[in-house]
Amino acid sequence: MRSTRTAILPRATALAAGLTLLIAGCGSSGDDGATSPPGSDGSAGSTTEPAPSGDGTAVGDGTTDGGDATAEGCPAVGADASEIPPDATPVPTVDLDGDGQDDELWLSDADGRTLGVTTAAGGVFATTFEAGAPQAATAIAGRLGDGSAIVLLNTGRSVSLYAIQDCALVPTQNDEGEQYTFDLGFTGYGTGVGCVDLGDGLALVGLNAVSDDDGATFEVTRTEILLEAMGASASNGESEVVAEGATADDPAVTSAQSVSCGEPQVEAVEPGGA
Repeated sequence: MRSTRTAILPRATALAAGLTLLIAGCGSSGDDGATSPPGSDGSAGSTTEPAPSGDGTAVGDGTTDGGDATAEGCPAVGADASEIPPDATPVPTVDLDGDGQDDELWLSDADGRTLGVTTAAGGVFATTFEAGAPQAATAIAGRLGDGSAIVLLNTGRSVSLYAIQDCALVPTQNDEGEQYTFDLGFTGYGTGVGCVDLGDGLALVGLNAVSDDDGATFEVTRTEILLEAMGASASNGESEVVAEGATADDPAVTSAQSVSCGEPQVEAVEPGGA
């Protein structure tokens, strides 16, 4: 039997059974996990229109009326700016607007499928999305070593990447100008998403656990995702094998079959799903 060699990877909360990833939108192929842009395969895609607040007014459009992310964070703007949809259940997440205070993440289906953030300063910004997978979407967030604040939206078949830019949720663009998306097995490339410390703080990575012996052992490959302009765009970096001959319960494998970013956190869950 081959010996096991594993790298220290973050242990993440497992999401759906059979999660499989990886790095979308780069147009290349192979076991390192690069896959195609989102489309009719059921992956999520964001609209460019801001989502409405609870009273039907638009929030988080990325203009100066929505506020700017500064040391003071993203404050509420206007009398109804702090409202969120009635079916949303905000969960605590990391500091996304740079004021040093934890913020909140939520999902709603009250007026279209919506991903949103409520800041400690009272600001609310959101974006709508579409996905073909039937299960309820989930979301987590993270702040990376380069200062980028990101949100990972898991719609079951894929994970769409967003950045926090000027108090708005902005779809991160891949090399083809589409939203950067991690495949979760629907197209057969990769098995998970994570954030690991590669020497300069947390870095976003795509993970791929592959077995050639019916699940007895796995090889895990990790590919760094290179972000530009604080998450406005992303491309695939170097790939490396971080585990060989690892069994299914090895932390390297279980992490590679899940979606996480840094410390374990409560997921925002879409009420009711699609």
